[in-house]
Amino acid sequence: MLHAPSEKVATSKVDEAENVRSTSSRTKDLTSKESAECELKAKPKDVESKKKKKESDKVESLKELKKRDKEREALPEKGKEESGLGRNLRELRKYQNIHFDTRDRQGLRVGEERTWRQRRSRYKVSKPPVEVVRPKELSVHIPISVKDLAQAMKLKASELISKLFMQGIAVTINDLLDDVTTIQLLGHEFSCDISIDTSEEQRLRITSKTIQEEIQETDASDLQSRAPVIAFMGHVDHGKTSLIDIIRKSSLAREEAGDITQHIGAFTYRHEQGMITILDTPGHEAFKLMRQRGAAITDILILVIAGDEGIMPQTDESISLAKKASIPLIVAINKCDKPAFDSDNVHRQLADRELLPEVWGGSVITVNCSATTGEGISQLLDMIILQAEMMELKANPHTRARGTVLESQLHRGFGPVATVLVQNGTLKRNHALVFEDVYARVKTMYDEHGMALTTVGPSVPVKITGMSGVPQAGCEFIAVKNEKIARKLTEDRTSGHKHTSLQQHSRGEFEVLLSRQQELAEKKILNIILRVDVQGSIEAIRNALLAIKTTKIELNFISEGVGEVSESDVELALVFNAIIICFHTQVESHAEELIKHSSVIIRRGDIIYQIIDDIKELMLAALDKVRQEIESGTARVKQIFKASQVGAIAGCIIIDGIVKRNQLVKVFRENNMICEGTLTSLKRVKEDVKEVGKGLECGIVLDLFNDYQEEDLIKTFDIHYVQPTL
Repeated sequence: MLHAPSEKVATSKVDEAENVRSTSSRTKDLTSKESAECELKAKPKDVESKKKKKESDKVESLKELKKRDKEREALPEKGKEESGLGRNLRELRKYQNIHFDTRDRQGLRVGEERTWRQRRSRYKVSKPPVEVVRPKELSVHIPISVKDLAQAMKLKASELISKLFMQGIAVTINDLLDDVTTIQLLGHEFSCDISIDTSEEQRLRITSKTIQEEIQETDASDLQSRAPVIAFMGHVDHGKTSLIDIIRKSSLAREEAGDITQHIGAFTYRHEQGMITILDTPGHEAFKLMRQRGAAITDILILVIAGDEGIMPQTDESISLAKKASIPLIVAINKCDKPAFDSDNVHRQLADRELLPEVWGGSVITVNCSATTGEGISQLLDMIILQAEMMELKANPHTRARGTVLESQLHRGFGPVATVLVQNGTLKRNHALVFEDVYARVKTMYDEHGMALTTVGPSVPVKITGMSGVPQAGCEFIAVKNEKIARKLTEDRTSGHKHTSLQQHSRGEFEVLLSRQQELAEKKILNIILRVDVQGSIEAIRNALLAIKTTKIELNFISEGVGEVSESDVELALVFNAIIICFHTQVESHAEELIKHSSVIIRRGDIIYQIIDDIKELMLAALDKVRQEIESGTARVKQIFKASQVGAIAGCIIIDGIVKRNQLVKVFRENNMICEGTLTSLKRVKEDVKEVGKGLECGIVLDLFNDYQEEDLIKTFDIHYVQPTL
């Protein structure tokens, strides 16, 4: 029974071979047409032979399968369990010494799947529903996204979005919620009491108390008297720095570029009755933020007024800063050695601003002085010491150091350098400090004379190094246990700011972007890269340039920074077609070579109003010149002539001005302009002329216009391009 299929296969193969031999012999005698017909007849036989071959292969595989089944049945049951035969195809083949061949790879072995593959279930097993337990109380950080809040409340984000939409608040799943009331009301809708977790914010802030609150809550036995911090403020060129020079016997005013102060300075002066810390602030209107920083940390404000000029705009600004901060005011009326000095005028102006002088029965101390002769300087110092004694200024030198950054810069040798004022505690070398987004381990400390210090107490300004970056001018610092903690705090602060800034976005951002692009398409844009010497100058120059009133061009600050101009700055300027501004800084040698071989525009300056003037010139140069058409002559058409080569010729008489060849021409008919072109030909008595004056006749040919009529007016114009204004 089992040998019958093999005999059929053998006979089929023999028949097939004989058919092929007979077919090949017949093809030699037949024509090409007969051979084609024979081939068509032979094709069905080939198909039948292939089918028979496949059937024989299946039979052979079935034989092998039955043989293996008999061998497996012959195995003892214990051997099957130990070897895993019937469940593991690899062990089965290893036992039977069967190799993995092409037929296995192509899946041609019939019936082998049942030896190792488990049949899938036809019906899915129904799982019991999982009950969701929603929290009754929840503590979250703000700002929090709708998605994160929904996950915390075990809800779908769509449920929160629909509730907010019903309250008139349209949000998306990634929008941030920062309103405490909205979050708590949202939790109330789903029976969840939500509280705001501020532990992380308190950790990053280190302390929630200000420096003054910390001093006020300190035990009185730990407080000690400290030196007063005074700030000289007033209008530009009223003699603030000159008064400081004569007090300290220095020459700061001579070192200033343009004889004006452009940086905030901090100095100490040893008086007979104690130390005094002096702050020098700029008087130019662009340095408003510097004056605000000075007023925020000073104890006594010295308002300098020139006696021959009186109160000026920046003087009024200083008075308003003193009133807002509730700072005691001492008025120094300078330049008493000049003939035009008038103290009564200054007293009257002060009284008009609700500052009644002592000489008029008020409470405001006024001192007449001169920075040139030194008159009244000792009296001014006595008034300062007296006012400080009345204020009873104290601090705790035994606590951790806290203070404020007055100014910061990037030094080529020392790296980031900051001038700080210690307001409470004691600062020592190797102390770890935390600024807003910068940390430091104090390496060196220097006073204004360059002398190295190891310990600095309250009310003492000092320059420190060892910071991870350039801190912002005006930010506070606080000492922590070690550098590891300081680094961790600054990294967490920076990552938190980045996360918030990436997620926060305004509604209708796409519409705002489109309107912004439309505005920029109508305006010219001047890209600027700003490099300055100190951090405070960035905001001063930026605000001064943005204060330039114009609607035709817009300033775009590509990059701002402290330090020298580098090669990367020049490459950035090439990409954005930007202008580089250097204020009190230099250009690196490698960048200088790159600037020479490129088209980058660079402007250097040491005085702020020179920088402003240079930028105004560049802004004007970036604007397109305005085209102006000035009428030069008018001709009236009297007769029309036809010419085969040029077409129509207008015979005209000049009724006004002068008509010139190649001028802009406009043709008017009944006060309506019908054509605008160029006067290509101008003739008088068959001769070409360049111009024709009033009262003369001429022939005129215009470019691409032949439809003249009598009494048409032809007006000519001169074109001028005028530089526009901002």
